[in-house]
Amino acid sequence: MQTESLPSCPNTVSPVRLNNLIGSPRFGTVTPNRVFVGGIDFKTNENDLKKFFAQYGSVTEVKIINDRAGVSKGYGFVTFETQEEAQKILQDVMVLSTML
Repeated sequence: MQTESLPSCPNTVSPVRLNNLIGSPRFGTVTPNRVFVGGIDFKTNENDLKKFFAQYGSVTEVKIINDRAGVSKGYGFVTFETQEEAQKILQDVMVLSTML
């Protein structure tokens, strides 16, 4: 069992067991076929987002981030089947932004 504890001091907490350190995703994990999407309208649901991004490739997962009350935070992630599909939308956005 792997544990973590604080140095000795008057308010020391007992050791805490750290579960699944190896298999769990870490903060900042890069998934090459996943794209961050910001500025999502609060009325947009995951199904709407999936339909929109399907024009760029095969979407395998869509996740809109919600707060504790279940209200959209206005951003999320779209995962494509391949890294090439994810790159396609990024390239299209770059071309579009140079035209504006």
